[in-house]
Amino acid sequence: VLSVGSYGCNLRCPFCQNASIACAGERDVPWREIAPAELVDAAASLVTEGNIGLAFTYNEPLVGLEFVRGTARLAHERGLVNVLVSNGYVNDGPLHEVTPFIDVANIDLKGFTQSFYDLVGGDLATVKHTIEVLAATPSCHLEVTTLVIPGLNDSDQEIAEAAQWLASLDPSIPYHLTRFFPCHRLTDRPATPPETVHHLANVARRYLKHVYVGNC
Repeated sequence: VLSVGSYGCNLRCPFCQNASIACAGERDVPWREIAPAELVDAAASLVTEGNIGLAFTYNEPLVGLEFVRGTARLAHERGLVNVLVSNGYVNDGPLHEVTPFIDVANIDLKGFTQSFYDLVGGDLATVKHTIEVLAATPSCHLEVTTLVIPGLNDSDQEIAEAAQWLASLDPSIPYHLTRFFPCHRLTDRPATPPETVHHLANVARRYLKHVYVGNC
């Protein structure tokens, strides 16, 4: 897929992996304006090279909800698929506006406690609702990712509870556990040991059929 991103986010994760753009403003990074139709034309021009659609990713796509919605609608009209990579922190109304045009979604479940979401400036219940809506949308393939951070969300209990909850929606939801590396404003702790990620993946596999590790 042709991947596109902008700048800005509605969370403020101290461990942000894409802080150079997600935590930036329009004067902080180089950018250029592109209209939805122009972007869809670019994606369509790559079909002969194997491209199947567009991915809205890198920063938080839904801070530009209207752009995503309009572009995704045009992409569907051209027979292209739309991929959404998001933190899932979005109100119900806007979520339902964009969901009909999303074919694949990967949602970050950053932790499974409200105290963790207090750290990043969000709300666990809202993200869970987004995952629930997408899991119940037959036309959307859903995957979920958790960045495993030492001392913050790496307990067996937290990962087990997250996996159990996902399994209650659909045990076939692919779940990705990825390794943290010190970055942005969270440089006071080491990278997650690979063995920790593999261990937690085995914990999640007690409940889910498809669990994967990343960055290991």
